[in-house]
Amino acid sequence: MIRHRYISGLTARTVGITFLVAVTVIGATLLTNVTLKRMHLTIEAMTDSDMENLMTSVRLVQQSESLIALDLILSGADTHTQRRTALIELNDRIDWIDQLTGTLLKLPQQNEVVLRIDSTQKQLSDSVQLLNKLVRKRIDGTASTRDLAQIPALSATNQELAGRLSVMLGYFAANMRQQMTKRSTQLEEEINRHQLNLIMLTGLLLLSTLLAGFYFEFAVVRRILHVQRAVSQPAISPDQIRVSGVDEIAQLATTVGTYVARIQAQEAQMRKIHDELAYLAEHDSLTGLANRRHLYAAARRMIAQSLQPVCVAIGDIDYFKVVNDRYGHAAGDRVLIHIAEQLRNGLRETDILARYGGEEFALVLAVRTHEAAETLINDIADRVRHSSAALESGEQVNVTMSFGFSVIDASTVGEAEEQEVQMLLNQALNRADDALYHAKERGRNRVILASLTTDAEEAESC
Repeated sequence: MIRHRYISGLTARTVGITFLVAVTVIGATLLTNVTLKRMHLTIEAMTDSDMENLMTSVRLVQQSESLIALDLILSGADTHTQRRTALIELNDRIDWIDQLTGTLLKLPQQNEVVLRIDSTQKQLSDSVQLLNKLVRKRIDGTASTRDLAQIPALSATNQELAGRLSVMLGYFAANMRQQMTKRSTQLEEEINRHQLNLIMLTGLLLLSTLLAGFYFEFAVVRRILHVQRAVSQPAISPDQIRVSGVDEIAQLATTVGTYVARIQAQEAQMRKIHDELAYLAEHDSLTGLANRRHLYAAARRMIAQSLQPVCVAIGDIDYFKVVNDRYGHAAGDRVLIHIAEQLRNGLRETDILARYGGEEFALVLAVRTHEAAETLINDIADRVRHSSAALESGEQVNVTMSFGFSVIDASTVGEAEEQEVQMLLNQALNRADDALYHAKERGRNRVILASLTTDAEEAESC
């Protein structure tokens, strides 16, 4: 069970979805970090290398262009002071150009332009040095005619070399600007790619979140609500509680369904026991007929609801003690069961039959007239008289019954309350019991109406 839970259960699915979202977030963070580092390195390279090289080339262009002006000043100087000033300035420019050119030579990638710049700068430096010597001779007064004639030629050469160096440096600066533009374009493209990747990762993250939300909605929330709704129904069916799947929720639903089925089984058993107890509380365990409690309740309802007269009769088995003494109590019980069957078969479905006590039975039935009641009870007595109870030994026992009955007139009930109805029932039972007593006195096996007992009128069975 635990292994299944951690492999394919709800816990494993939750961990999987959480891991997917976490991987997406971590991937987006790492991608952003890597991209920012690359952008930082690119910008740093542009700042530290390309920009510095571009500035160096621009300074070289400025210095090389100033050499042309200094050569012109030197070649056209009229006094030694002008010549010395121009020569000092020219030497300073050459030294500065040497330093800047040395910076270019330190580049990791020395292309042909840098090498040509270095070669031209060296030629220019040598020419300037030679010009420097000749100018110093002229200032010192030791220059020959040839030396004096060579000074303008060297000046022209220096101007040409300075111009060539200026052109090459301008080309180099243009290349540096182009390289910086290219790197800027690459950086912009990389930023755009990173933005696209971030958008895609953000979309993936949102999709993962939505999928996680839908998953928990359909796989967790709705299934739990299904179980909740099923349990909340007035009539719960264990099959309605169950949900599909093999995860913890499905197992929980199965467990709840099992408990519901068990509780329903126990409730059914309790209802069955309750019904049995209720039946035993209102019925005689031997004959299955209603007892006095049920008789009173059912008779009250009949009297209160009937629009016809209601006959209340009490019957007693004649000489039942003789049966018990002669055949035994077990035979007496079989006789009671037999009498109950005969009485039941002689009544209608709406009539009430109860074991009133010992060998006494009570009947409550709606009739049209006193005569109809007397005829019905006589038929019942006749049925008992002409039947026999079979004992376990196979012997047949014949018995008779005596009945006393009274009739409650419907007009006396009216809108009577329950207590008044109970009083009418008690009076009718007392009169019927008195009539039964008179039937016993007059020889048994007869039916007597309570209202006629004072006149000693009796209705005997045939």
